[in-house]
Amino acid sequence: MKRIYSLLVFIACTLLITSCEDFMDVHKEYIEGGEIIYAPKPDSIAFIAGKERILFFCRAYNSPNVKSVNLYWNDGLDSLLIPVSFNSSYDSIEVVLDNMEEKSYTFTVQLVDNFDHRSLSVTDFGTSYGKNYLATLMDRRIKNISLTDKGASVEWYSAAEGLLANEVRYIKNDGTESIIRMPSEEYTTFCPDAKAGEEFEFRSLFIPEEESIDTFYTAWSKYDEAFPAEYKFDRSGWTVTVSDETASDGGGKDAIIDGKLDTWWHSNYTDGDTPLPHWAVIDMESPKEMSKIEVYRRSGTTDTKSVEIYVGNSPDANATDWVQLVTGVFGDGDSLELPIPGSIDTSQGRYLKILLPDSNREPFTNIAEVYIYGK
Repeated sequence: MKRIYSLLVFIACTLLITSCEDFMDVHKEYIEGGEIIYAPKPDSIAFIAGKERILFFCRAYNSPNVKSVNLYWNDGLDSLLIPVSFNSSYDSIEVVLDNMEEKSYTFTVQLVDNFDHRSLSVTDFGTSYGKNYLATLMDRRIKNISLTDKGASVEWYSAAEGLLANEVRYIKNDGTESIIRMPSEEYTTFCPDAKAGEEFEFRSLFIPEEESIDTFYTAWSKYDEAFPAEYKFDRSGWTVTVSDETASDGGGKDAIIDGKLDTWWHSNYTDGDTPLPHWAVIDMESPKEMSKIEVYRRSGTTDTKSVEIYVGNSPDANATDWVQLVTGVFGDGDSLELPIPGSIDTSQGRYLKILLPDSNREPFTNIAEVYIYGK
């Protein structure tokens, strides 16, 4: 029995040794010439798009023995060997690949150490943009333009994908040229001190990818309309006093300079109707050279009939030195345009008085808005 057991043990050992030899045969070709040693591979790489160029970024960790970063593309037909000297902790390099044909690329990166050991390859992708991409870009459309004594406003439609900013090039009142840039997320470009009646140009700025190193500009385009020859005065700092009001009806005296036609100043009708005439005095902060005045009454009513406009140096509506600029009578519509003759000097005071002497339904009057224009 012992002889049989010993025989079985011998056979089992022989089979085990034979199997191990067969297993080692699989690896012989990989260990011939000694153990394979790899250089550390990159911790991270990136290829950032540009205009006929690409920015290569490579970061390595604990790689002080690495002597070069080898970069290959176009199936290895093109390459760049970048000498490096990394620190023992995290370190990185950035290299711009110039003169890159406009297309997408597949890049392979290897690190090589001082003993010529190579790292495992790392692959990533990058794109170079050029004339073909630029040809697809279209300017952001302009929705509206307006002008005040402080400057011009250019209002835009929604931004296209990839739009970074818009620029407006215009002439200022002193004759100099100015360029204003506006981020794409905004909708209005304000051009300080823009000259009335002057043409202006605009262009759009795009980036093809979120982290592009280059910005693509469309050509300057002249807008088909010039800035208005007449401008509205900016009323943001102006104040109003009135003879009387029913503030709960329409919003009160400040409604006549709030830029909204759905608010208004209404004459007083609480605790007895206040008799005609009614008046409002606007403090314009400084004398103005005016070309016309627009007056709007409340939409849908015809109570307000006649309007008289005066200018003066005193906020007192009863002062004797008010100078009459213009008068007018409302027709069927809600607005009244009152051009001021060029022979009248409108800059004789900082205060503007609107006198409402009569009514189509006495004694009630209302004013929704007063716009003052200059040239």
